[in-house]
Amino acid sequence: MPPALKLITDPRREAVPISDFADAMSTLASGVVLVTGWVDDRPWGMTVTAFASVSTEPPTILVSLGSATRSTLAITATRSFGVSILAEEQLALARLGSEPGTAKFLEPFVDPSDGSNASPVVAGALAHLDCELSDAVEVADHTILFGRVHAAQASGSGTPLLYHSRAYRTLGDRAGGRLPTERTLTCLSC
Repeated sequence: MPPALKLITDPRREAVPISDFADAMSTLASGVVLVTGWVDDRPWGMTVTAFASVSTEPPTILVSLGSATRSTLAITATRSFGVSILAEEQLALARLGSEPGTAKFLEPFVDPSDGSNASPVVAGALAHLDCELSDAVEVADHTILFGRVHAAQASGSGTPLLYHSRAYRTLGDRAGGRLPTERTLTCLSC
C-alpha cells in the first residue's frame, strides 16, 4: 500500500487573485454533464464541468460540487447519483442546471421508461453513468464526490456540449467528427 500523501503548503505564500485564477481556468474546454439525483422523490440535476474518470478497475468517476448545494446534500444523504453527458442539443437543460438559486427539477427532461438505473437518466444524453457514492472529500467550498459506476450506457452517436471561455460551445462540423488515435489503453492517464 502506498504511503499517505502529505500536502506541504507555505503559509507565507499568497493565493492568486480570484479573477486571475478564473481567467486562466476559463481557457480549459470541458465537457458538460448533468449530475442527477433525487430531491423530495423528484428527479433533480445540476450542471457541472468538473467531472473526470478516476479509474477503470473498479470503474470510478469524480464530480466536484459546491458543498452547500442541494445536490451535494441529497447525494450524500442517498449515497447515489448519476452523471448524464450532455449533447449539443441540450443547451437549455445545461442552462437550467447551472442557474444559481433555482429549483432544478428534471421531469420534462428525464427518460421515464428507463427504470434500469437508480439515478434519473436524461433523455437524449450521449451517455449516462449510474453511481454509488464511495467517498466525499471537502476542499475549500466544494465537495469532491467519488462514485463507483454500477451501470453505464452510451447512445453511440451525437456531438458533445462543451464549455469554454465562460460560454457553452459545440465542436461544429468537422470532417469525420473524430480525430484519429493510436491509443489502445482503457485509461488515458495510465
